[in-house]
Amino acid sequence: MQSKAVAREGSASGYQLQVRKTRLDNGLVVVSEQVPHVRSVSFGVFLRSGSRREQDAQHGLTHFIEHALFKGTRKRSVAQIAAEADTLGGNLDAFTGREMVGFYDKVLDEHLPRAFDLIADLVTAPTFDPVELDKERNVILEEIKMVEDTPDDIIFDLFCENFYPQHPLGRPILGTPESLAQFKGAVVRSYYDDIYRPDNFVLAAAGNLTHEALLELAQAHFGALQPSKTPFVPTTPIPTPHLTLRHKAELEQSHLVLGVPCPSLVSEDRYVAQILSVILGGGSSSRLFQSIREELGLVYTVFAAVNPFSDCGYLTIYAGTSTDQIDETVAATMTELQRIKQEPVPDEELQRNKDQLKASLVLNLESTSARMSALAAQEMTFGRFISPDEIIAQVEAVTAEDVQRLANEIFEPQMLAATVLGDLDGFTLTQEQLQC
Repeated sequence: MQSKAVAREGSASGYQLQVRKTRLDNGLVVVSEQVPHVRSVSFGVFLRSGSRREQDAQHGLTHFIEHALFKGTRKRSVAQIAAEADTLGGNLDAFTGREMVGFYDKVLDEHLPRAFDLIADLVTAPTFDPVELDKERNVILEEIKMVEDTPDDIIFDLFCENFYPQHPLGRPILGTPESLAQFKGAVVRSYYDDIYRPDNFVLAAAGNLTHEALLELAQAHFGALQPSKTPFVPTTPIPTPHLTLRHKAELEQSHLVLGVPCPSLVSEDRYVAQILSVILGGGSSSRLFQSIREELGLVYTVFAAVNPFSDCGYLTIYAGTSTDQIDETVAATMTELQRIKQEPVPDEELQRNKDQLKASLVLNLESTSARMSALAAQEMTFGRFISPDEIIAQVEAVTAEDVQRLANEIFEPQMLAATVLGDLDGFTLTQEQLQC
């Protein structure tokens, strides 16, 4: 089988990066970074289709299949998969996101062929045994219960569900007990056959390996697969401002999430949004932490985060506090949002937060797992490798005027949404309180 290769190099703080990319004829993309000074290899098979691809009746099916792939293949039983994974170091894992699914491992460089064979077997040859599917269905039901018992997790699902109503991006990834009950053999196999196609895969690796060796493995295990005939075309959700109050009497603390639409993963303002988020709630020196926790003593935890997707996104602010202090916490948050809209961020504060982002990036260079993940994410989002130096330069290019402009664009009172979870007997929240 023929393939096309592209090599790119870049550097970051003294590191010389050796990144190469090849696209096989069946659409599979192989991207690698050779890191010769380590003895490990992190690699993974990443699927471009997360839970966003699901129709209503398929809610939770992407995550269910991710679990089901570990429940036996044509060559390996469940026990054999677990034993082999432990023998190779016990780092085999998987995840399901809204726009990506990943199966990955970190092994000694000498064990790459064995580990690659294991992951390739999981991804390409599942049996979907009905008995094992029923077992895993019950495991996921317990996972759903665990999330329900973790209020600072479930509140983000509640927020997203109401922010993107009637859209796959708004639905919890795990599904529901009702939807899981519908996932029988034929349904599972049909969805698997639809999305587990080579043109929907990115194979990424970083560590002590050569691109040629990785290509050889990719050709052997994936080269004969046929590409999909029905490419996925996503629809973009319309953000919906909302006030959602959920009463849960047994909680000692109430949980608050405020959110607004923000730039997407590919927006030219993506780094401006990241800086804005860090200034507001990215650490102990952030404005919300200093104001709401240190000065007012209202919370133990408060932070801001950007949640971007390929064509949309939202910025959230989280705080945990007692119910009788929610109003004061909301008011203090509105004060900080008004300030960042009205006053340019001082140069020293802006640079401090830029440095925080850059430090996080460079520290990740010490992990082959982080490098692998970045290669896969960049390929899926941009179709190319973006060097750390390029990212750092774009972070440095953000100005105080950019931050103030974006703050005024996104922090519009009519677009501000709020979700509160806790012992809310008698508590109310009005849109008038969300004036910034």
